[in-house]
Amino acid sequence: MPASEAASEAMAMMVVMPTVFGFWFWAFKILLDFLRQRRNTKLFFELQNKVLDKFGNAPEALEYLQSDLGRQAFQSAVEERTSPHRRILNAVQIGAVVCALSIGFLLVREMVSQDGAEILGVGGVLGLCLGIGYLISAGAAYYLSKSWGLINGGSDGEADELGS
Repeated sequence: MPASEAASEAMAMMVVMPTVFGFWFWAFKILLDFLRQRRNTKLFFELQNKVLDKFGNAPEALEYLQSDLGRQAFQSAVEERTSPHRRILNAVQIGAVVCALSIGFLLVREMVSQDGAEILGVGGVLGLCLGIGYLISAGAAYYLSKSWGLINGGSDGEADELGS
């Protein structure tokens, strides 16, 4: 095997291996985020049930919910369910990074051997499709959130957190 081919394959492996590990790290992070959100939702509903069981009548429960402590206890769960900003921004960030990485793959494929170029070309095209898919999903989520009144003019009158 000529030295240039060995160097090309080594360069391809230097790009492919971190990408594969990065993908697995990202997938693991998504799984952990899902499990954390599921646990927090379960804990929130358990807390809500305990609070409702603690109060003997409706006026006591209403008084607790109108207090600062009651508002703080329930504010985080309400914000997470009604605020799509974080999810839209995450989709835009992931889409931009995956597109940039894929374009890098497509540019680097010209510098490697034929076999490495095929791998980088396929990875680049698939990654570019994935990145564009994330960007399209972010756009669709923004459009739907705006048309449903969740952004800029939500039914509860809250201001847009993105500052637009």
